[in-house]
Amino acid sequence: MTTLLVGTDQEATSHRLCDYLEDRIETVETLHVVNSLKGGNDDAKVAAGQAALDVFTDRFGDRIAVETHQYTRGNDATADLLTAAREFDVAEVVLGIDQKRTQVNKLIFGSVAQAVLLQTDRPVVGVPLPPED
Repeated sequence: MTTLLVGTDQEATSHRLCDYLEDRIETVETLHVVNSLKGGNDDAKVAAGQAALDVFTDRFGDRIAVETHQYTRGNDATADLLTAAREFDVAEVVLGIDQKRTQVNKLIFGSVAQAVLLQTDRPVVGVPLPPED
């Protein structure tokens, strides 16, 4: 049995990550799910982040331990995910990969998944997210 860390930013991402995890969930003991809001004092963003976290509890909470964590402490998502991976001693990090970003957007805004991949000592799984209509 393993412990996984999942990073999510919205409900649609959560549903896609849950679909990916469905085939693997029986091998998971604890699922830590992180939603990171830099300066998350905006009530609407906090509520949306909580809804994204609730998807995992609703989907898997009756089968495994699901621990949700919403961070609003001002760190960027990369720092929060790396800290959580160490703190919870996870075996793997699971993130959604946005495939529609342009090279310029990646250069200017960065990529949380890329930064986590380059900075962690744990395996990272990138789950492709479908393009938004």
